[in-house]
Amino acid sequence: MKRLVLAITLASLAAQPIGGAAPRARQCPAVVVSCPDTVNGGEPATFAASVNNAPADAKLTFKWEVSAGTISSGQGTTSITVDTTGLSGNQIVTATVEISGLPESCAKSASCTVGVRHFIFHDKVDEYGNIKFEDEQARLDNLAIELQNDPQFVGYIVGYGGRRARRGEAARRIARAKRYLMMVRGIPASRLVTIDGGHREELTVELKIRHNSLPPPESVPTVDPSEVKFIKPPSKRGARRR
Repeated sequence: MKRLVLAITLASLAAQPIGGAAPRARQCPAVVVSCPDTVNGGEPATFAASVNNAPADAKLTFKWEVSAGTISSGQGTTSITVDTTGLSGNQIVTATVEISGLPESCAKSASCTVGVRHFIFHDKVDEYGNIKFEDEQARLDNLAIELQNDPQFVGYIVGYGGRRARRGEAARRIARAKRYLMMVRGIPASRLVTIDGGHREELTVELKIRHNSLPPPESVPTVDPSEVKFIKPPSKRGARRR
């Protein structure tokens, strides 16, 4: 009987792990990247990484890669900003973070994807030269209609002086156009932008429209400022004689 009890006791001890209860397996930290669903083209997109249940003594480093756009800030940190300028419509940006310092058997990367919305805009609604103001008003009316149809768009009036020009003639022409759109057509000043674009062969005005989330259009002068010949305006005395 004693031998039987002893055998059972030894068997029971053998079934128990040394040191008491079996240690629990360490849970892997969860790596998550968050981001917005969509951004407008040209707007920055922010991606943020978080590591849940990471060991208190873990020394983590973050390395980011993006499928499109450019990382403008945050590389090496838990959050990055991606510049989406120049991306085409319906494009997506996926940011992936690779984290060093986690247990070898655990997942070390995660991703998030942002859709880039593209707004169709007219690079040029209209273009005209040194026409009569009565004719110019009809062209400006068309721009006003475009703006009234969608309050999220901004109108741009780009002026170019000619190769032979009076000083400030482009600035005066686009200021007059803006004043007409505001006072006659009721377009708010906040939705009208004038751009003095430099010089072309002849005095030129371009009318453009873009979504308010997009950057202004760039001017495209064709005459170097050193080649411009400024002419004097007629004297007031001469003007009275005519």
